[in-house]
Amino acid sequence: MGLFSEFAFRARAAVQWSLPPFKRVVSFEQVRASCSAVARLDDLSTRYDLSAWSRFCNRQDWRESLYVLDVLDRLLPKSLPAGRALDVGAKNGAMLPGLATATRRGCDAVELDAHRRYLWGSTRRVYGERMARAFPDCRFIAGDVRTLEGMYAVVTWWLPFLTPAPLEAWGLPSRFLAPLEMLRHVTQRLVPGGVLLIVNQGEAEAGLQRQHLESLGSKASALGRIESPFSPFSKPRFGWLVF
Repeated sequence: MGLFSEFAFRARAAVQWSLPPFKRVVSFEQVRASCSAVARLDDLSTRYDLSAWSRFCNRQDWRESLYVLDVLDRLLPKSLPAGRALDVGAKNGAMLPGLATATRRGCDAVELDAHRRYLWGSTRRVYGERMARAFPDCRFIAGDVRTLEGMYAVVTWWLPFLTPAPLEAWGLPSRFLAPLEMLRHVTQRLVPGGVLLIVNQGEAEAGLQRQHLESLGSKASALGRIESPFSPFSKPRFGWLVF
């Protein structure tokens, strides 16, 4: 399994050609018509500019980015230093609208397995790059977060790999299971006064995350279970704010 994952990952990275992204975009009105949390959606839409979302987001993008916007609106400190935002493990950029809108600043979205290909021939990378172009001063970066050297005022990290099982489920080589090394690198990328939001899946992973944060001496605040009326996820999630 390990050798196959390594071979498959290297093959994906070597064949970077991709068909363009194919999307069926959905308007705000369409989303609102099927939304079960209209009051919260209307509240967010009056305080944030969602106009670009209707031009570039399909239903899955809306679901994931509304979840991100709702969570960040409630949990991020109201006063943040100047600087860019970063999303670690950005997949195909579906959460980028939520991050860019909530933080109102330029954003980077980094994805390790950016060359993973969908059945119709497009890769995550072309979706992420297209989404990044839709928002001012945003970039989609294909690569390992440990190669980034920039500094950030806000970092989001949804479901970092802490155990072998999820890494294996995504078909990624075991050499990328380096939670302490990655956490150290990411926290070192925070500007003074910057903040990192980490969200783990399940209490067991949250417990592991606590151990890693404590081992690095990170100043972290446990947020407990993260709830949102826009959550598209079935399993419970738990959060941390790292300063």
